[in-house]
Amino acid sequence: MTENEKKRVGIFSLTCDEGCGIFLTEIFNRKLVEWLEKIELVYFLAIKDHVEIENLDVALVEGVVTSERDKALIEKIRANTKILIAMGTCAITALPSGQRNNFNINQLKEIEGHLEKYKFLPKALSVKEAVKVDDEIMGCPIDREKFINTFEKYI
Repeated sequence: MTENEKKRVGIFSLTCDEGCGIFLTEIFNRKLVEWLEKIELVYFLAIKDHVEIENLDVALVEGVVTSERDKALIEKIRANTKILIAMGTCAITALPSGQRNNFNINQLKEIEGHLEKYKFLPKALSVKEAVKVDDEIMGCPIDREKFINTFEKYI
């Protein structure tokens, strides 16, 4: 397979503990060499320097859309990828990283200054609430076999 035939893959973390991305590096310990015959890993800040987000075949996204910055990033990712996969419970349900959605009025008042200072959205959004998602991999962190099966469908 030539470089031009390889699937361009990006892995992104929004607001979260990055547990799925960390767990993904464990999956890579067993599968990455095999996958590198089929993919070009163009974006994954955990193991690779930053590059421009463009012309992706597959984007894997973990985390929650909590701020204007996250929203702009997920919209850019969606606009520049063919297949977007929500990776992990946060990306699919907005929990646990979006737990402020369940805060009562007093709790919200306590964090009001932080919400304004960091330009947080009124509500934390799952990835699929913010943009169209083509597939999902549930888990916190993701399930190894479910990830492998889902990812291999697209590469």
